[in-house]
Amino acid sequence: MPRPPSPAERANRITYFLKGDLKNLQVAYLRVGAKLAKIRDEKLYAALKHASLEDYAEKRLGMRRTALYRYLQVYDWARKNHRGWFAKHPKGFIPELYDAYGLMWIEEQLEGEHVGPETRKELEMLRRKALAGTLTQRELDAFRHRGEKRRDSLTAVAASFRACRRRLGALPDVSPALLAEIDAFLDHLKSASGAVARAASLRNAHGMRLAAIAR
Repeated sequence: MPRPPSPAERANRITYFLKGDLKNLQVAYLRVGAKLAKIRDEKLYAALKHASLEDYAEKRLGMRRTALYRYLQVYDWARKNHRGWFAKHPKGFIPELYDAYGLMWIEEQLEGEHVGPETRKELEMLRRKALAGTLTQRELDAFRHRGEKRRDSLTAVAASFRACRRRLGALPDVSPALLAEIDAFLDHLKSASGAVARAASLRNAHGMRLAAIAR
């Protein structure tokens, strides 16, 4: 008669199956997104007498508009940037839905042309941690707080330059070319301030929760 498995053997066996269950849970939102995208792209909702995808999702699936577009948004982004997640047997870490939503936000910020070198460096670090599943909400909050400080500083600098521009514009002998250069610089400041403001708006990323709130 075979001996019963030891507690360690049972724990290892359960852990093995738990890992598989968690992997299936992680990729489930990608499968949901894929099916919703098919309904959307082929307008299959119309075949069921629905006027729109939103109407179909709400009445057939009990899915509200916010959840519908979150699944689709994350799916479209993952298909473009993380195709390895769609492999039959994907390897490595795959974030859960809300974690993926946050990673998507980080990568969108990195695409901005006015992101400064230090901010870009921070975002790259956050991205690496998000892909490894180790990024915490605390780190994101700290990044957002620093972004708010940078935005305030840029706003103050821009206000000073606008005041100088007004004073120079009132002088009769100031070259129009000089004023045009100042205007161009103010446009750059405005773009940079907008990029920082988007980074500081992290709190408005609906439902974002990267890793645990306190690891």
